[in-house]
Amino acid sequence: MEQIYLIITAVLVVLVIISIIIGINNSSKINSILDYSEDGDLVENLDKYYNNIRELQKKLKMSQPVNMSERISGCEAKNNLSLSKIGIYHFDAFDDVKGNQSFALAVLNQYNDGFIITSLYGNTSSNTYVRSIKEGKAEIKLLDEEQEALSKAMASNIN
Repeated sequence: MEQIYLIITAVLVVLVIISIIIGINNSSKINSILDYSEDGDLVENLDKYYNNIRELQKKLKMSQPVNMSERISGCEAKNNLSLSKIGIYHFDAFDDVKGNQSFALAVLNQYNDGFIITSLYGNTSSNTYVRSIKEGKAEIKLLDEEQEALSKAMASNIN
């Protein structure tokens, strides 16, 4: 019987030691959390922290649509100025040269502003010309082949 009391006492002592260790461990965790609060009031500081998070979320939600629509408008404006419409026409510039080695290449933006590069290939020479295009029209008369390339470019719409 004495042995049973001795065993129970030993178990109780071990349990007391374990509870003291757990208490010290938890106390140090709570103290480390309280160290983050300026006045030691953990609940009040957590409230401030979560209120700050809520305010930031509100500001973010309010600013996102405005910023996104501004960014999208800027991208669309830049896209309209990009050279995205292309038309090419191959042809024989001279009767003695075959194989459609000459070409007219029209490159335009969404406003039909751009240029036409024309390359005329011959047996003895090769000439390249550039024509400026504004609103789908050239300042000088275009070759029929250049007009064909321009028409193809104006008809193409990559958007």
